[in-house]
Amino acid sequence: MGVVLEIPAGADRGPRRLEAGTAEELVRGPGLHGELLGPEGGLLGCLACGHRELYTQRVFPRALGIAVVAVAAVLAPFTWYLSLVGAALLDALLYLVAPTQTACYVCGARHRGFRPRPRHPRFDLTIAERLRYGERAVMGSPMRPGGTADAPEPEH
Repeated sequence: MGVVLEIPAGADRGPRRLEAGTAEELVRGPGLHGELLGPEGGLLGCLACGHRELYTQRVFPRALGIAVVAVAAVLAPFTWYLSLVGAALLDALLYLVAPTQTACYVCGARHRGFRPRPRHPRFDLTIAERLRYGERAVMGSPMRPGGTADAPEPEH
C-alpha cells in the first residue's frame, strides 16, 4: 500500500484523491506543497494547502461502530445485556486496529500512509477555534509558531 492524499471539495474545485507508491512520488504532482514532506517521508505540514497545523485521527468506519452498538442494543434484553459489553469490547478492538491518518485543520485534507515522524497530536479544539475565529477566539493557548510537528498532546 502506498500513500493517499484526499482533498475535499473547495470553492474552486471538486474533491480529489491522489495515490502513489511513495510520498516522494506523490509530491511530484502539480499544485502540491512538496517542501512540507520531511526528510524521512513524514509530514511537516499539509501537502494540499501548505498549512502547518495538522492532527492525527483513527480511520474508523463510524457506520460499522453504530451498527455494532445497534445490534447489541436490540439483543440486550435477550442476552441479559451482555451483548452491550461484547459490543463495547468489539468496538474498542476495531478502534485499536484501525489505521491512522493525518488531517489538516484548515482545508480538511486527509493524508494516509506517510511516515509517523514527525508525529502530530490528536485533534485540539483550541487550535481549531483559533483558525476558525482568528482574533475573536479569546480562549485557549496561542498558536504554535512551527506548527504541530512533534508537538505534545493537548491537555483535555
